[in-house]
Amino acid sequence: MSVPTFRPMTTPYQTIDPSGDLDIYARKSVARKGQRDTELSVGQQIQDGIHWAKWNGYTPRHVWVDHGISGSKDVKRPGYDAGLNALETGEIKCLWSYKLDRFSRRGALAVLTIMERLEGRRISFGADNLDTSEPKDLRMIMWRAQDAKEFSDQLSDRVSDSWRYSKDQGYWLAPRVPYGLAKTKDRKLVADNTPAIPGKEGSPTKADVIRRIVFEIAAGATAPKVAEQLNAEGMSCPSGGKWSPQYMYRVVKNPAYIGLQPSSKWFEREDPIHRNAEGRRISVGEALVSEAEQMRARKAVKGRTKLMGDKSSPARRGVRSLPRHLLSALLYCAGCGRKMVRRGMSYNCPHKTTGGRPCDAPASVMAKYAHDFVFSAFVGRLTTSEPDDALILAVATRWLAANRPDAVSEQKELAERVANAKAELSDLLDARYKRGEFSGPAAEYFPGLLAEAEEKVRQAEKALSALPEPTADVSFLFEVEQIQEAWQAATEEERRGLLALALDGVCVRRKFGAGRTKVTADRFHYAWAGFTRVVDLPTAGATQTEAATVA
Repeated sequence: MSVPTFRPMTTPYQTIDPSGDLDIYARKSVARKGQRDTELSVGQQIQDGIHWAKWNGYTPRHVWVDHGISGSKDVKRPGYDAGLNALETGEIKCLWSYKLDRFSRRGALAVLTIMERLEGRRISFGADNLDTSEPKDLRMIMWRAQDAKEFSDQLSDRVSDSWRYSKDQGYWLAPRVPYGLAKTKDRKLVADNTPAIPGKEGSPTKADVIRRIVFEIAAGATAPKVAEQLNAEGMSCPSGGKWSPQYMYRVVKNPAYIGLQPSSKWFEREDPIHRNAEGRRISVGEALVSEAEQMRARKAVKGRTKLMGDKSSPARRGVRSLPRHLLSALLYCAGCGRKMVRRGMSYNCPHKTTGGRPCDAPASVMAKYAHDFVFSAFVGRLTTSEPDDALILAVATRWLAANRPDAVSEQKELAERVANAKAELSDLLDARYKRGEFSGPAAEYFPGLLAEAEEKVRQAEKALSALPEPTADVSFLFEVEQIQEAWQAATEEERRGLLALALDGVCVRRKFGAGRTKVTADRFHYAWAGFTRVVDLPTAGATQTEAATVA
């Protein structure tokens, strides 16, 4: 019983004579600027192969071609695989390639591995005048193969270095420019002020559309709703079709819209911003929206997204529930420690509204009373605090993070750089004096490495000390009149943000006594920013002390 021959599922680029005994392999890699005319065309390679076959007594059978595929990367090349398979299975006696670097750029070892499997069959490299059937050519084939690999590696390094330098200089390199932005001759990004609906009077600009997307999502609108509104108004998306929620998600994450250089495959990264070797972010042009506004939009999207299954799973499901009430996600039931939910005119322990885990003392309070008591406590606590109070420091820090994330992020990056440099220095010292790695001849290298590590620490500390300390003007929070004015002018979302500056949570104790009883301040217990979150509640007639922990 004969063993069936494996045949790759690849269609030949050209069939010359099905009964022939020689196949031709041709390849042209991806064209690069300045390199376009240095590679012989596929058609000319094929003609040279046909002439060589006739002059050497072979009949050309199939032509296999890989067009636009690199010979150096570990990628699948269908034509290359089909030609080698035909040679190894005995379907042909010879495989011809124009040059060794057209055949492979993966080095001497890769070519040697192939030659060891030929068993009497041959590969001929026409323009190089080399043949695997000639023992005198084998050494030269190995040299040429390694030279081709080294050239490819050097070219790849030069391209990578050039790309990295251009990114660090703040040039926009991608062939496509994000919708709402335009590229200048200097390869910088500016606002695209062309109309979003050509020919329509009063049409917003494309830059305005991007600003609208970010602002509406940050204000609580869902991505599907924003996309639906844009489509209803007749605004075409960049591809000419309809806007999709997925495009909305990219808009609120793309660093280009806040004027920063995106990293490679930024849409797959948690931190999508490119950083240079010193860890600094690079400007790429004009910002359409502030970083704070984009971060609010990203936070809103993240708050509506629920991971399905494992946390690392890419499968996600949109959750259409954003906080709609002033104290949503801020009130906690003192009886069980769970977040209270709004139902009708009251905030209630979830046990009272949705059941589930029982609560020994389920809390419930009218929303209007809760709002008044929490706001009054918020105003009273801030306006009576000393400047060095831990609460004031925590409020300023949170205000900076929400309104000036760029300043906070840069300070954090430089602090991490200092910590990393010190950790490297410590590891080097441990290697020398604890692990004994710099003993014998290696000891002469230690002083140089130590000097480099110490200089790295000094430079990192110098950069951090030179950075101005970010400041937050939150003085309006310390005057009753100014707080009340800001509160009246704020939206519900902005009011939640103000409370979150100073409050981690509010425990609400259930009422004591039957029937209608007056809501009193002692039912509310506050976890202030900068202080412990565990609150011991007074018994107020109860038989034992109740305690609640604000998560």
